[in-house]
Amino acid sequence: MVWDIGFQDKIVYLVVGSAAIYLAFPLLSSFKTIFGKTQIKETRFGCYEDACSSCVVIVKESPKVLSKRKHG
Repeated sequence: MVWDIGFQDKIVYLVVGSAAIYLAFPLLSSFKTIFGKTQIKETRFGCYEDACSSCVVIVKESPKVLSKRKHG
């Protein structure tokens, strides 16, 4: 099958154009993240954050298990 040069060019332009559009969205999103306004408002999870901030974590050390020795 032999295709016309113009038809082959259109296929190449279609593939390259679709790849450019596909890759442009993450690039634009990156620029928006870098140069966009930062959000001052924080996401709060209600009373769970306040309850956890007043908790004190106590670490209990468990006794180390000694490896069993074979007695001969």
